[in-house]
Amino acid sequence: MSDSTLSSTNLKRNPFAGILTIVGALLLTAVYFRFPQVTRNWPVPGHVFFRGLVILMGLSGLMQVLNSISNSPFRIPAWVMVTQHRMSIPLEGWIYLAIIIVLFTGAMLTKQNTLFLVFALMAGPFVINGWMTFGMLQAARVQRLAMRRAMQGELFSVDVSLSNSRPLFAIWMMSVQDEIVHPRESLSATVLFSRVSPRTTQSGQYQLRLSQRGRYRFGPLRAASRFPLGLVERSRVFRASDEILIYPRIGKVSPAWKQKLANATELVTRMQPHHGVFHDDFHQLREFRSGDNPRAIHWRSTARRGELILREFQQNREHMLAVVLDLFWPPTAPESFREQTEFALSFVASLLAERGRECRDGLLTLAAAGDRKFHWEGHGTSTSLESLLDGLAVFEAGPSKDIVELLSTTLQHSSSMTQVLLVTTRTTTLPYQDLLSSRVDLLNLSEITPGQLLTYDTGSQSRRMS
Repeated sequence: MSDSTLSSTNLKRNPFAGILTIVGALLLTAVYFRFPQVTRNWPVPGHVFFRGLVILMGLSGLMQVLNSISNSPFRIPAWVMVTQHRMSIPLEGWIYLAIIIVLFTGAMLTKQNTLFLVFALMAGPFVINGWMTFGMLQAARVQRLAMRRAMQGELFSVDVSLSNSRPLFAIWMMSVQDEIVHPRESLSATVLFSRVSPRTTQSGQYQLRLSQRGRYRFGPLRAASRFPLGLVERSRVFRASDEILIYPRIGKVSPAWKQKLANATELVTRMQPHHGVFHDDFHQLREFRSGDNPRAIHWRSTARRGELILREFQQNREHMLAVVLDLFWPPTAPESFREQTEFALSFVASLLAERGRECRDGLLTLAAAGDRKFHWEGHGTSTSLESLLDGLAVFEAGPSKDIVELLSTTLQHSSSMTQVLLVTTRTTTLPYQDLLSSRVDLLNLSEITPGQLLTYDTGSQSRRMS
């Protein structure tokens, strides 16, 4: 059995436990040095135990406070760690430990065996708690199974399995925490396994809906338990790493805008190869029928067969599409400008995917400029579109220095049958103004409402992006 929760590591943590631990360590230190008569008769092991305990309390409290005030969890560098196992003491454990310290101090001062006996009886469960959790972690094996690709805003599941290699004893109340890291956000997910029988494997899962496009990294996995008393928490880190690419969100291009673009394309005079009198694609030869246009008769085939043969043409209005994306990021643009660049990538991906479904034989081209150059060429097949989305997933806005070169190259290498669409996010003067002509359909996203271009399907209904 398992349960899962998902939380952001950017959420504010409660620093009370860490502050209380530090205050306790400072008070014990003050008593130790301010009242030497209390500790004068202690043996050497007593002094060593007391000092070590105070240092441990101070460091543990400091780490808890740092975790509560920092944006990401404070971790010891990997090269410093000599073992995968970690130990921490929760607030309940510190209270229990404080009682043990009081009993130990009183026993040392009064030399009463009764207090020593009570101290030993209370220290036993504390040690047993840590030993039992350590034994369970030694037998635990954790694995993760995650998707390699997903869509922005799409809900998907990540499977986590916990195996118990012990032949006799079960694993009880063990949680597995996973880290999901992106340059702009950090998440953590926890799956709780209530019981894993000996030599068996239990599977659990947590669900993710990732809002940022790009590359997310999973790991490491951290298995932890406080079973059975909750006084000591021990954990073990598993260096299991994975990656997932988050594609731009795919929507449906507005029919009104598609019709407007088609009408604009029809007004442009294009030099088309004339296969016949109708300026359409040649389809087949067939027998002449009453009412056919005599100008379409194929005289060579007529002479060879001894009967009138007509050339039949098939109308083809599906032009090839070349998209040039100018993903420009102004130097002084606020972070909110990212919404416009993300929409530009979403619109281009949606347009090419939809055109690929409508015309699988048509050639599709994308030339994009942002933080770098990106070029893609393909058809409407799933494999070809996957390579397009892989590239757009990690493409970022930038100075767009190569946009003039990309637009010029696209116009030179595309045929007159190719429809060229220039998509830009610029709010300033266009550096390629001299290259704009009747062949280029310009779409400036800073001058248009996103809802006029794209709609998104949210399951039971679709909504316009606002």
